[in-house]
Amino acid sequence: MFSFMESQNPTVYTKSNEEGVKRVQKGDGQYAYMMESSSIEYITERYCDLTQVGGPLDSKSYGIALPPGE
Repeated sequence: MFSFMESQNPTVYTKSNEEGVKRVQKGDGQYAYMMESSSIEYITERYCDLTQVGGPLDSKSYGIALPPGE
């Protein structure tokens, strides 16, 4: 997959999620963009012309550190 992506012209890479979303919207079904699942959830709730295909590729857990007594 990496070799294929590297060989494409124009490049398949984007510099930001915003650029990726715009490219999908203008791509007429010819471009898919992968992003972190929380970002996809946020974007698809705000743009009716976009959808998530499949589920998350993996899961991550997050923790929040606070000073004692907070």
